[in-house]
Amino acid sequence: MKNQTLKLWTGIGMATLIAGCGTLGGEGGEGGEHHDDQLHASAHGGEGGEGGEHHGGEGGEGGEHHGGEGGEHHGGEGGEGGEGGEGGEGGEAGAAFSYFAAGGEGGEGGEGGEGGEGGEGGEAGSSVSSVTSDGAYVAMLQMMQGHLLAARELIKSGDVAEGRPHLTHPFVEVYPMAEPGLEHRGQNALGGHLKVLAEKSGGIQDWSDINQQFQAAWIAIEKAVSNADEQGLSSATVSKVVLSLTKQAVLEYDEALDEGQFVAVHEYQDGRGFVRAAREYLDGQQALLKRDNKEAWRMASEALDDLQKAWPTAVPPEQPVVPVSNLYAAQARLELALAPYLF
Repeated sequence: MKNQTLKLWTGIGMATLIAGCGTLGGEGGEGGEHHDDQLHASAHGGEGGEGGEHHGGEGGEGGEHHGGEGGEHHGGEGGEGGEGGEGGEGGEAGAAFSYFAAGGEGGEGGEGGEGGEGGEGGEAGSSVSSVTSDGAYVAMLQMMQGHLLAARELIKSGDVAEGRPHLTHPFVEVYPMAEPGLEHRGQNALGGHLKVLAEKSGGIQDWSDINQQFQAAWIAIEKAVSNADEQGLSSATVSKVVLSLTKQAVLEYDEALDEGQFVAVHEYQDGRGFVRAAREYLDGQQALLKRDNKEAWRMASEALDDLQKAWPTAVPPEQPVVPVSNLYAAQARLELALAPYLF
């Protein structure tokens, strides 16, 4: 379900216009939960089981439309995003990456020739590059982790058929955008790990079938993120990564709905994964954000908690607990909360 009026927003500049468009309604459930400690494979501790610290995640998708198993049209499959097909489907992820478009974050995304990362036809278009923009690069990796969060939660809860497709999404939908940035930073190993997950996804019956490969991919993603962290990400860039993840999550939620019912289950699940990845990333960067503005950190954390209430469970509820218009307003309030870091 597309609400074109609400989707006029192009990022931070429109936040003040829609910040008052209602409040979150319904029961929050457990949307604010953190993924459990088994998921945090350390980027610095080798293969040390499933514990460790979380540095970041995933990169943006090319505006994916997951039309259910077998009916998905993923951006990586003969995508449309400029040279080399990078950028995938080129719809909503372009909008989500508009935070990193030319003119933002120290001129990030100024070079438009990097294969059209961010999607052909999206708001960010070819102006966003995983090579020139550390923020876009980290956001892409965070989105990979959001997909993996969705896969892991579903498979471990017994919804194996629902979880399998999410194991393919990091490689098929996100990796084509992130690949130039990974190569530029010497993180080439990640692609192989993601490919293994995608290839094995169809044959798994329970979590033990994929746990080892999952952990290897997770560690590789965190190593790739730590590469950008070593350069010293600013609080503004961290804020834009969070906003990119949550904006894509809201767009996925909207796309999952038709006449007030969830009809595209995978899109709802992707959105849940993205907001959980945003939550973990925001928490992981709290020392930096608190140092720069402790009150802004508190308000942003509360705003993100509110936004997460739209995804109370891994499988969509029969009725949305948060109207989509309220969810767009919640995203705007998160933008306002993070504004002190951005201006």
